[in-house]
Amino acid sequence: MSASQLRAPTDRAQANLIGFAVAVIVVTTVAVVGVALANDAVADADRRPLATHAAERLADHLVAADAAHTRGPNVLRSRATANLTPAALDAAVPPLRNRSFRVSLGTETVVVRGHPSAAVAGGSADRRGARVTRRVRIERAVERSTRIDLADRRAVTLRDHAGPVVVVVDPAPGQSIATLRAGDRIVLHDPDGLAGRYVVSVPQTRPLDLVFVTRGRPVVVGATATVTWTEPTARTASLVVVVGG
Repeated sequence: MSASQLRAPTDRAQANLIGFAVAVIVVTTVAVVGVALANDAVADADRRPLATHAAERLADHLVAADAAHTRGPNVLRSRATANLTPAALDAAVPPLRNRSFRVSLGTETVVVRGHPSAAVAGGSADRRGARVTRRVRIERAVERSTRIDLADRRAVTLRDHAGPVVVVVDPAPGQSIATLRAGDRIVLHDPDGLAGRYVVSVPQTRPLDLVFVTRGRPVVVGATATVTWTEPTARTASLVVVVGG
């Protein structure tokens, strides 16, 4: 047998061994990359539910009927909402703590902390955060006032109101207004006649009629009453909550 014939099997064996080694390296590399990607996916999956949970809890708090900044479910009081702070929201929504977030009403940012990285467009969450949108009603308080001559008329209708009503009765000699009714409830009464300034709690009925009642004699010309109340005006907007991962 020649030397060349002896070398041939050896060369083939070495070639096969090298090929096997390369294959092992390739498989190992793929496995390492696969494990790394899997770990990233698991970590991402862990982060996203936490961010989503925080965003949903924050949105729920912002539209809750019993929150200090709301007037009912999904009804926000404009001034109180504008005064929200990260510290107050952290206290109300513990999952929000140590996270970046942003709360917006329409195009206006109400409160923000850090740089939340959740996608703002399209309503989807990216791998680092979450976004929740709610449709809300925003109410702003406007002061209304009317003055009436009690000899001409003795009723004022409030289309809407929030909080107490201020009534100022300016009597004339012989004043005979003794009672103020709000709807079917007596809210002021003085048998000697009403006079001066009163802050009155009234029913939440809307509309609400305020009626000045006489003691049986006609009201003397010159007697007046001024009624001042707070009337909410409203608009609708999208409430957008973005929480970073």
